[in-house]
Amino acid sequence: MPEAAEIPQHAVDTRYLRELSERILDGYLNSEEEEGIIEKVGRDFEDAAANRHCDCGLDERGEEEVREDSDDEDGWFCSYHATKERYEMHVVLDEARLDIEANPSDFPKAIYEEICERCSFEKNKDLQARAKKKGYLNDQIRTSPPPSPAHPCVSSPFSLHHLPPEILLEIVFLAQAANPHAHLTLSHVDASLRTFINSAPLLWCQIDFLYPLQLIHLYLERSADALLRVTALPPLRHVSSPYYLLTALEQDERIRLRKFMWALRVHRHRILSLHFRYEDLFFYVSEENEILAHDFLWDGSMVKLESLYLELAIWMWRDLKPIPSSYCIKDLGLRGPWTDDYLPLFSTHLKSLIVTDNRVTEFPRISQALQATPHLTSLALRNVAFIGIAEKDGNVLNMDHLKSLSLIRTTESTTEALFRCIVAPNLVSITLHHADMPPTANELTATSQLQLFPLPQPSVRRLDVTACEQLPSFFASAFRTFPCITHLRIGSSNISAKHLLPLAPSPSYQGEPGGIVTACPSLKHLTIDNEFNGFTGVIRLIAFPRLSLGIPLESVTLRGIPVDSVVRNDVLRLQEIIPNLEVEGFDQDIDVYGDIDGRSTSDTSSEGDWASGDEEIVTAFQE
Repeated sequence: MPEAAEIPQHAVDTRYLRELSERILDGYLNSEEEEGIIEKVGRDFEDAAANRHCDCGLDERGEEEVREDSDDEDGWFCSYHATKERYEMHVVLDEARLDIEANPSDFPKAIYEEICERCSFEKNKDLQARAKKKGYLNDQIRTSPPPSPAHPCVSSPFSLHHLPPEILLEIVFLAQAANPHAHLTLSHVDASLRTFINSAPLLWCQIDFLYPLQLIHLYLERSADALLRVTALPPLRHVSSPYYLLTALEQDERIRLRKFMWALRVHRHRILSLHFRYEDLFFYVSEENEILAHDFLWDGSMVKLESLYLELAIWMWRDLKPIPSSYCIKDLGLRGPWTDDYLPLFSTHLKSLIVTDNRVTEFPRISQALQATPHLTSLALRNVAFIGIAEKDGNVLNMDHLKSLSLIRTTESTTEALFRCIVAPNLVSITLHHADMPPTANELTATSQLQLFPLPQPSVRRLDVTACEQLPSFFASAFRTFPCITHLRIGSSNISAKHLLPLAPSPSYQGEPGGIVTACPSLKHLTIDNEFNGFTGVIRLIAFPRLSLGIPLESVTLRGIPVDSVVRNDVLRLQEIIPNLEVEGFDQDIDVYGDIDGRSTSDTSSEGDWASGDEEIVTAFQE
């Protein structure tokens, strides 16, 4: 026999009300008495049972056919969904309880206690059902996408000032990173945002010489007591311009610079970083007070100065006060001819040093300055040529904290002198960008290749070599000197397959069975820029065996290479095993000497995580 369908709970509840009504009316009602509380409660239960509109059960439905729109489930037909709220169980029972409590003496105690107990049960069940429904709706709200507004004008527009102030401040900082004047644009959005920006001193700390003088005063006022980052880089004059025009521009430039420095004079104690460029410091900031620009910088007022970059053609003059020692400068950049007047700026607190455009510098002076900075973490020399190297031959520079060394456009003798004397056990990154400047007299007759560190440097992880036309033996020596590199970049060095061959695994010459040797087994990322000799085949020889040995290359980037059918075939094969492979053909229209103002974008690195220092400057081997 088929299993009987279970009676729904609402049907059970309806039958209970009908049964309870019969028990009260038949068992306790005396027909001779007038209508009292017993009959009222009994009739209310009878009326509620009749109005719950529940026709459940085949025995009640009889032979009636099931309607198409019915709720027929498991053999039951029901229209309980039409029940009004006043006939729900907890409502009916609670109303009866209140009636009984109004006149309890006339009502049977046993029935009263049963109604109270069932009423409490039904109330708890109703509360649980409501809580469950509310939780479901909350889940729907969290998981469902927000409804789109019927019309753009219906929903209130989002405004930045609704955000917490610290979040809004961070957003404006990010905007300023792309556009230093972004806060000025945002201040015109609405009144509240303008009030916030005008009252945030940290947004007004970038002071530039090129700003109108009125705007500079506004920045100084709104920055309040915040530390300042000052840039004073007058435009470079073109030598090809007429003399009278150059003279007029120079006079106007000096007047503007004097006014700029005079506006800053009372705020010097707030200057955190300063980038200053001019021919000299032998002009008066104010004629009335006879303050020299030299004294403006070196009278000790800049007590918060941590970053200083100076570009001067002439540093000192007779009868000028010497530069005082500075123990707060952590980042120092010097561009121009070397002088011993630099030395007070070097201290044990210095962390980063950039020396640029010292075409002919006595090595003992540089060595003396480096001796005073044992805690350097980053050293960059650009366009530097040493003389007097023999005087310091055998000298040792202990730089235990040095992590990054960049030698950009330095001569071979300069590079070798530093490699011979520097001891840096924690060095991580090395950038070598060979010089396009004329060699010194000693180098005109030199025939030996560039000599690197005398001992292996296992701490080095990143090696960047640019414009370094050396024999394959030099690169083999470099791979032995830096055996643990994980990132290798070679650019514009006229390399061939032989230069990279040591990176390919090969059988050991020691006679050991199955012995495989390779240079730089930790190498993961290889970048080749602007090389025109066929070398994609050797990259295959490097990549495939390394994959089988469990030391695969994770990324290979080939930029500025000639692409032909052989290269395309090699690239298709490399795509099978290298997760990140990027190939860019050579652009014939590239401006290979792209320094417009004599300086690259950065003195130590180019775009990307790390690179040679002047990526826009490559040597085009088209001839």
